[in-house]
Amino acid sequence: MVSHRALVLAGLDPSGGAGLLLDIKMLTLLGIKSAGIPTTLTFQTTKTFEDWVTVEKKHFERMLKLTLEDMPLTGVKIGMIGCPEIFSLIAHYLKKFRDQIKWIVLDPVLKATLKKDLYRGEEFLELLKEDLFPLVDILTPNIAEAQVLTELKIEKFPEDLHKACLRLKAYGVKYPIITGYRRRGRIYNYFLGERPKIYSVRELPLEFHGTGCALSSLILGYLLLGNSPEKAMQRAIQKLSLLLKKGASLKASSGLQLIL
Repeated sequence: MVSHRALVLAGLDPSGGAGLLLDIKMLTLLGIKSAGIPTTLTFQTTKTFEDWVTVEKKHFERMLKLTLEDMPLTGVKIGMIGCPEIFSLIAHYLKKFRDQIKWIVLDPVLKATLKKDLYRGEEFLELLKEDLFPLVDILTPNIAEAQVLTELKIEKFPEDLHKACLRLKAYGVKYPIITGYRRRGRIYNYFLGERPKIYSVRELPLEFHGTGCALSSLILGYLLLGNSPEKAMQRAIQKLSLLLKKGASLKASSGLQLIL
């Protein structure tokens, strides 16, 4: 049996409800060993988001270089990046080590659940599309992020989702997945591979912290376990749905609900 190891590059949420810590939890659930490097440090709880800072460039590069040279990594999950300097380093090293990396999943985190912007720099979005998207196998923006990235309004279902996915493909992304379209008590996720697929689950009454992080990490995990992108998406949604239902039954705080 082939042993897979993933690298997570994401923001550090001290609550463990999103970002680097949650990504590693999700991969561990599937039996995937994971290394992790923080791109940013956040100052938040389940109730408030105060601020965030980028990890110093020289420290991030040193950690990234050492990790990639040391470990046989077959998958990379990228979450919050924060600033152009960090993703330029990520793009450089992913190109250098691409031969050993089978799957790259990017969850383009642009805004926290508590509405705080999570990137800086006017050139951030354009550089993200130009430098990083062509390296990415799976891209998982939510509706708001997809609208920012494509500059398209997503209103009509499913036509607008399809148009946005086509534009993301034009940027070089192999498999775009737009998540979180709410309609008539259900949440729809639109996947565009060789042909479009729509996956839906029943909407729960609670607002959860870190669902985007969890879904994208589960997708990477199932890809590394040998599933096709379509099957990995299906299994990730099923797994996340079970975790959310379990979390909803254990609600104990007045803040955003934690998944795990």
